[in-house]
Amino acid sequence: MKPPVFDYHAPASVDEALELLGRYAGEAKVLAGGQSLMPLLNFRLSRPAALIDLNRISALAYIREDDARVRLGAMTRQRTIEFSPIVRERLPLLAEATALVGHLPIRTRGTIGGSLAHADPSAEYPAVLAALDGEVAVRGPRGERVLRAAELFGFAFHDAPA
Repeated sequence: MKPPVFDYHAPASVDEALELLGRYAGEAKVLAGGQSLMPLLNFRLSRPAALIDLNRISALAYIREDDARVRLGAMTRQRTIEFSPIVRERLPLLAEATALVGHLPIRTRGTIGGSLAHADPSAEYPAVLAALDGEVAVRGPRGERVLRAAELFGFAFHDAPA
């Protein structure tokens, strides 16, 4: 199938992307690696008015240690995570899980942000985020906030019966 018709934008900064998101008032989708979003578009399960491609925003692709935490940018490719010394040392579960995501072309293109935004179970990241009690900083037209896995995915992982 072919995706529906939509406007396409490739902003060069986070501020420009946020302005576009505000302009489309909830009717736009953000494109990271596309491994989760493109099938939804091709099967017309998602019909956004616009696609906002974040691939030109290099400031969103990083792995770094800050304040005794490991921080990963939304545009960090799965393949980068898979071979990161910081991730292997500090978050071995994330490194091991990443090696199980799809196959090489998927991990080369896929991003942690896209997988988490779509709660893509085939990417392993929602379960890893919950297991590590991780947080996600989200930023939109109305500002920034930090969400735990249960808030991000809309249910509590830790309340499930044992």
